[in-house]
Amino acid sequence: MKEHRFCDFIIQGEAEDKLKALLKSGDNLQKFFQVPGLCYRNLAGEIIENPDAEPAPLNQLVFPYANVDLDRLKNKIIYYETIRGCPFACSYCLSSTKPGLKLLDLDRVLSELDFFIGAGVKQVKLVDRTFNCDLARAKAIFKHLIKGGGDTNFHFEMTGDRIDDEMIDLLKTAPPGLIQFEIGVQSTSPDTLTAIGRKISVSRTEEHVKKLLDQDNIHIHLDLIAGLPHESYELFKSSFNQVIALRPDMLQLGFLKCLKGTRIRSQADLHDYQYASFAPYEIISNKYISAKELYQLRQIEVLVDRYFNSGAFKDSLAFIFTAQIYPTPFDFFEAFSIYWESCGYYDLGKSKEQLYLILSDFFAGHEKSQLIGDWIKFDCLAQGNLRLPIGMADTSPAKEWIFEFLKEPQNIKKYLARFVNLAPKKIYTQVKFQYFSTAFLSQLSGQAALSHDGQGLMVFYEGGFEIIN
Repeated sequence: MKEHRFCDFIIQGEAEDKLKALLKSGDNLQKFFQVPGLCYRNLAGEIIENPDAEPAPLNQLVFPYANVDLDRLKNKIIYYETIRGCPFACSYCLSSTKPGLKLLDLDRVLSELDFFIGAGVKQVKLVDRTFNCDLARAKAIFKHLIKGGGDTNFHFEMTGDRIDDEMIDLLKTAPPGLIQFEIGVQSTSPDTLTAIGRKISVSRTEEHVKKLLDQDNIHIHLDLIAGLPHESYELFKSSFNQVIALRPDMLQLGFLKCLKGTRIRSQADLHDYQYASFAPYEIISNKYISAKELYQLRQIEVLVDRYFNSGAFKDSLAFIFTAQIYPTPFDFFEAFSIYWESCGYYDLGKSKEQLYLILSDFFAGHEKSQLIGDWIKFDCLAQGNLRLPIGMADTSPAKEWIFEFLKEPQNIKKYLARFVNLAPKKIYTQVKFQYFSTAFLSQLSGQAALSHDGQGLMVFYEGGFEIIN
């Protein structure tokens, strides 16, 4: 308030009751002193700081969506809180500055979740820092959601090592699309985790994440933070490779923010932190990682989001990683980001179709370029893009051959059963035939080569594909 004269008020701490009291006071300065935790200017321009008070119990707060027109929110994210505070004391997080946990009554939570389901909300994102801090409570909520059904997706922030086998077995019964988890790993370096006060078991987190992913019904996001204490570029690379090896649905790369009031900000001199002077105070460098290296990680983050997190390159990236075209996934993204930078691709927006071509071009001249190209084309077509990007080789059979194929009822029954009652001309507009190398088809099918002439045929349609020969 000393630095910014335009700032009239600051409400400290939990603000629901305080904001209400401030609004009721209007412009009556005599009532401002009654608002706990309020900072304001008196008539003389002096800054007054009222002593804070114990915040209201969570259960006394009004459900914020009771009178909202939910039709306006169906395609947006609804934020919802059932726990305030966090059992951890991570040095970079504001939740660590106020110890203790407050939990909303379970019966109220279940009732309000039913409200969201009944209203047909698309997604409810729970902002609880560690939703599974109380295992029994978390299981009761999951059980209720699984039983309740509906089309609403629920997003939870979880701690991986606080998941147990009973919870995993319960989650097996969840329908796909109902639940998604965001699990904060942040780093796999023991020294780093100790320095930030994050007491988790990386090995137990890995074990539980693998079990959840094997069930294939819970969408899993895993988080890393670049710029933490003691984590060099090489150590971050190790964290990246260890986490991406779990094959999460999304790998979210964040960058440390030195927020006001956090322990990590008070340790800036200890770790030689340089960070932006404006919100959100993102890291520029520290004694373990340079500004140039963090810039490189930001470039990599863009490509991880576009290629890995989009899900549009799932099989081609799986092949690139498994075949060790580069020694590690990080090495691939690092080399690919340098290529993007040299081509100027970061400067302009790129369509999904262009992303396929850029990845193909990157591997041009590689000894496995044909096989990589087949996987990239497969990903493109399997996504439902029945029109290949301009510049991608179209290996379709002749139009006449396709029509002869579609005229045979046995072919339709065997390979395109969903189109059994459609005329060949109608089917033609909804399918895409392509030749692929037998090496690719062998890998895809897990069988020996299906043809001896070096290529085999596939047909794609929205939502699926078939190998013909």
